[in-house]
Amino acid sequence: MTEVPRRQVVVTTSWDDGHRLDDRLAALLEKYAIPATFYIAPRNVEWNAADLLSPAGVRELADRFEIGGHTLSHRRLPTLSDRAARDDIQAGKEELEDVIGESVTSFCYPCGDYTQTHVQITGELGFTLARTVRRSTLEPGSPLELDTTVNAYAHRVDAPLALRMARGRPWTAARLFLSWDELAMKWFEICRLEGGVFHLWGHSWEVDARGDWQRLERLLAHISGHPDVTYVQNRDLLALGA
Repeated sequence: MTEVPRRQVVVTTSWDDGHRLDDRLAALLEKYAIPATFYIAPRNVEWNAADLLSPAGVRELADRFEIGGHTLSHRRLPTLSDRAARDDIQAGKEELEDVIGESVTSFCYPCGDYTQTHVQITGELGFTLARTVRRSTLEPGSPLELDTTVNAYAHRVDAPLALRMARGRPWTAARLFLSWDELAMKWFEICRLEGGVFHLWGHSWEVDARGDWQRLERLLAHISGHPDVTYVQNRDLLALGA
């Protein structure tokens, strides 16, 4: 993917797994007019069936947001044979397409685990974009190995990053380290100054489990409604950078 022009500021978000709490997340995104791509594993083995979005729920979500593939079962691809990995990716794509009645062209590697064989498979199966879980950049990178900016989750490995972004100020660094929404807002302000793609991603179930709905809403309010910002779904990054 060609680098986005430095003067252009782009915001995109993506949300993984297809949990029933995606409905709550979708309502919050709509409130602030933030586009999103929801990566859904229709038969995710990590959850009981009652915790997954129903086909009707997926269709309703597709009326408002992009739906992306996330395999059928959400098993880590490197734990499968190449044939089984291909089958799981393809089955997830086909089931989603049957449900929503349109092509699914974006994909997310479950848990961010993949090899170059899986990159090749996604392309062969008709995906034009595939998202990783790599963070801390405003440059999206390769279309089938798309990088992101920030995860809606506090990562303990982010201490050096927080210190660097705080320019050595310990109290500022502590705030960025302890509060992922503060770190995300810092990244957004850097993006507005330097240009690039601010890509927020996460899981609705994780936001809920950590009691982070207020943090998420605070961030969405902060990044929304700026006339100098282009807001897109993941698939639209291709048109901006091709």
